Amino acid sequence: MKLAVLLVISFLLSSAQAADKAAPATFTLDGRQLLDACGEPFVPMGPNRMVYWLDRTGLSSFSEIAKTGANTVRIVWTTEGKPAELNAVLKNAFKQQLFPIIELHDATGDWSKLDLLINYWTQPEIAATIAKHQRYTIVNIGNEVGDKVPLEEYTEGYIRAITRLREAGYRVPLMIDAPGWGKDIDTLQAAGPALIAADPQKNILLSVHMWWPKMWGYDDARVRAELQESVDAGLPLIIGEFGDRWDDSEGGAIPYRTIIKTALELEIGFLPWSWGPGNKPQKHLDMSDDGTVEGLTGWGREVMLDETYAIARNAKRTHLQTTGECAP
Repeated sequence: MKLAVLLVISFLLSSAQAADKAAPATFTLDGRQLLDACGEPFVPMGPNRMVYWLDRTGLSSFSEIAKTGANTVRIVWTTEGKPAELNAVLKNAFKQQLFPIIELHDATGDWSKLDLLINYWTQPEIAATIAKHQRYTIVNIGNEVGDKVPLEEYTEGYIRAITRLREAGYRVPLMIDAPGWGKDIDTLQAAGPALIAADPQKNILLSVHMWWPKMWGYDDARVRAELQESVDAGLPLIIGEFGDRWDDSEGGAIPYRTIIKTALELEIGFLPWSWGPGNKPQKHLDMSDDGTVEGLTGWGREVMLDETYAIARNAKRTHLQTTGECAP
């Protein structure tokens, strides 16, 4: 009798271990360190790309972005995107050795539309599509959702979003933008621990958009202090957007070199806006005039290629990216 019981227990344990091994892996977080599906440390560096409006499949731009050595592309998407289109764009990014971060742009600046995004992500066909690519995909729930959102409301809203997506089967990291059109790092820092605690998988990335010009009180010292504060708190922060300037005025300058250099020092991922073309009226934010490496000018060449702090000189791709497999 005892032997039979032991055999049953052994069978159940073996089955559970086999199920764990068979379950597809995803990115995970170890404190504030992002690990790829093979457990290799990864720091995202690559541009934003307005894929949905300019290059629905990503075919014409991902190959150009990949030439810079970028390891990530943040993909502008909308709730109009069909499952087959989503499948193609995620697949095409990974083919070019870029880990895709897919975000919904519909609720930019509008907190009342958070549930619109949740409802899109939790559609069975959309959830199944993400699951198909979960080994190398990060889901940014919504771009810059909300303007001035009270801390309690912001926290409760995103806990609801996290819960709904996990219930729908999402295992990937869920990236959450700060309110204040992405800029409000104070609310993000305050809500961060509760959002992470509410996730049964503890797989949350926090994203700030550093549209921080000097005329709004953002100087080098404040950039360094805010990023260091996030690190000291152990928060898994990523800089989801930033540019070289807000406008052409003297006060419109953004301390972007300090943003990049501090991010490199603190091992924080950063995603400049945007590959281009397509920015209106702020055309100066187009990193490329025509979407090619040859078309990179000014802001684009500096941040992607030329300087010691450029993405080409600092981004590292993991073994999974370059081979499609985990290192032996």
